Amino acid sequence: MVFGRATRDGRGGEPLPSVLDWRGVTTFTVGGVERERAKGGRTVFGPRAVRVPRREGAGRIFPPCALIAAPDPDTSVLYEDREMLRVLCTVVREGADGRADGGERRYVVRDAAGREVGRVRRVPPARRLSRHTWRVEQPGRPEIVGRNKWAALSRQDAAAHAAGRIVGGVVDSVLSLGAEGGDAPRRDRTLLWTAGGEEVMRSEGVDFRVKAPWVERRLAFAVAVIGDR
Repeated sequence: MVFGRATRDGRGGEPLPSVLDWRGVTTFTVGGVERERAKGGRTVFGPRAVRVPRREGAGRIFPPCALIAAPDPDTSVLYEDREMLRVLCTVVREGADGRADGGERRYVVRDAAGREVGRVRRVPPARRLSRHTWRVEQPGRPEIVGRNKWAALSRQDAAAHAAGRIVGGVVDSVLSLGAEGGDAPRRDRTLLWTAGGEEVMRSEGVDFRVKAPWVERRLAFAVAVIGDR
């Protein structure tokens, strides 16, 4: 299902992809690319949005399912239409400075009527060389925990995945440490999102794949909009 009419890119090009229904989305990203042509073609940009990557011939399109506006540094508003008239949800950092005790960051997600959809927490690492983790609270469901894929795997699974990849892991670790200190470009990390022992979502940077149908999409979108930083 789509909402509204397709609009043009403002330069006489083809119609922009129509806005998709957000409810059934399983794979999405956050960005401003509307359309990518095959090699040598023109890339069409639009507003920042939650987008669903799709193939179109030799190129790709990224129809939005939620348009993003940021009225202030602590607030993001997601809309269901390109005109930004129908609010899907808001994401607001809690606290005067957006931080809770111990450096934890907390966000509340509300629907268009102001009702709470759920909460997102960024939990700082317990050890200096570790990375932060995420907690997503969805009413009526077990807490979703997002952490680095190696930390999320069981000891047996980690050993199996590590076979033949030790060198790559060492390189990734070195690059990650450099990024923490600001001496190297930051690399996106793969996060496994688990609840009750089940992997319900996976992400790498702003690219997400929802695996469990019960995951509230507005909370998944909120995590992507906040960003793993």
